[in-house]
Amino acid sequence: MDKHGLHQLVAAISAAAAARDHYTATHQKKVSALARRIAQHLKLPSAQVECIRISALLHDIGKLGVPSSILSKTGKLRKEEFDLIKVHPVIGEEIFQGVNFEWPVASIIRQHHERLDGSGYPDGLTGDQIHFESKVIAVADVVESISHSRAYRQALGQDKAIEEIRKNRGTLYEPCVVDACIALYDLNQGDLFPS
Repeated sequence: MDKHGLHQLVAAISAAAAARDHYTATHQKKVSALARRIAQHLKLPSAQVECIRISALLHDIGKLGVPSSILSKTGKLRKEEFDLIKVHPVIGEEIFQGVNFEWPVASIIRQHHERLDGSGYPDGLTGDQIHFESKVIAVADVVESISHSRAYRQALGQDKAIEEIRKNRGTLYEPCVVDACIALYDLNQGDLFPS
């Protein structure tokens, strides 16, 4: 797929996500922007930065397969509802399985909730079994999620997000990715999501 076609595909899919669930579409854009900045701070090759940006922009697309009533629920999710949410990385992978990206976007999407210690989902992968790109997206995803309001809770703020990744550096999250995110936080005087 050429770059123009890729950008058109990503834009169309993002528009579809926004039409169904504005929160998820906005979340994906913020995660993508932060993940790209982390990748650049790590001085990754430009092709890998672009892979991370695109994969992050699509990372929650599998939520199209989750009932809206669960995505927008204002109370605590029941176990069976959370189990449905946990399938979204698999659905996301299935959506992109047949798309000919130059990177493994489908499996990067599948792995964005995996954690270094194996406590993540859907496959309980550990350490080097997880794509590095997924590790970058995981940190950006968790930071954005904690920093901003969700249907079920108010925003906890960026300080709380940084505390989460610092506390779980090396256990849940890749150390160099955490360090890059914290460095960006410090460089931007506590604002990882400038307008």
